[in-house]
Amino acid sequence: MLSQNRTFFFFFISFIFFFKSLLSDSAFITNQESNMLDVIDLKAKKNVRSIQVGEKPAGITIDKKNKIIFVSNPESNNISKIDLNKNTHEFFFAGNSPMSLNYSYSTKLLYVTNWYENKITVVNTLNNNIIKEINVGKSPAGIYLAEDLKKLFVANKDDNNVSVIDTDELKIIKNVKVGKAPYGVFSSSMTEYIFITNVQSNSVSFINKKTLKVEKEIKVGKWPYQVVHNKKKQNIYVTNQRDNSISVIDLKSKKIIKTINDFCEYPEGIDISYNENLIVVACWFEDNIILMDLNNENILKRIEVSGGPRSFGSFILN
Repeated sequence: MLSQNRTFFFFFISFIFFFKSLLSDSAFITNQESNMLDVIDLKAKKNVRSIQVGEKPAGITIDKKNKIIFVSNPESNNISKIDLNKNTHEFFFAGNSPMSLNYSYSTKLLYVTNWYENKITVVNTLNNNIIKEINVGKSPAGIYLAEDLKKLFVANKDDNNVSVIDTDELKIIKNVKVGKAPYGVFSSSMTEYIFITNVQSNSVSFINKKTLKVEKEIKVGKWPYQVVHNKKKQNIYVTNQRDNSISVIDLKSKKIIKTINDFCEYPEGIDISYNENLIVVACWFEDNIILMDLNNENILKRIEVSGGPRSFGSFILN
């Protein structure tokens, strides 16, 4: 498999993207129905460009220092690597059915979940070669790299647990039992917890980063999908697909303090721009994204996108 990656053909396509004005304060939206990556200028609050990527794009992560966007394309079994500084777009292989991905600034490694192969693929992004494949649980979905702790957290949807991987040894050190059908794994350097969305138990599990134990499980709306941490208010926002809602959880009390009902149809990806004081939400079934005021959570604008927006991961560059 590793040698196969060396012979896997690379598409290398040069683009004149005119991205000089888009190197900050932009949201990158993966559209699963149109196979496009839409670029939203958050200052202007408008959709400024659509980039053709692979088939059924879903996951996204960004190397913010070098302005490189990585997108998983599950149906074409490849990763799009878009370098905004060099104005280039190339595809590389990172295992079959790639779903979620996370990037390491210190090692330049990309960690990718492979849904049908029950493994994690580790790629050296300097040459796009696979350096390791790690077997995990069934149907690995979300992934989060706690780089300061040298730990990788992977949600195994059909095993109802989270694999914790030592990134020095690239080995599993623990499997943590969580709720039913864990899907998303999210956190930030500003909180002590890893947040797991449990789709079938309609809850969010709080895993302590250091003890690797579940400290709390909170019921939210139906089919929770993604979480983002608001470091200003010390709360988290949870998108609930089937409820068309967003749950707001206070991290001190570990209680829901607000539910934003009738938000949009199938809210999925959610991220925050502190520069523009915006919460950005992808609404899968409405083919738009919503911009919310970070301070009062009021809806400011709806922006049409290419079709089927998901943006599973961190998708804002600022």
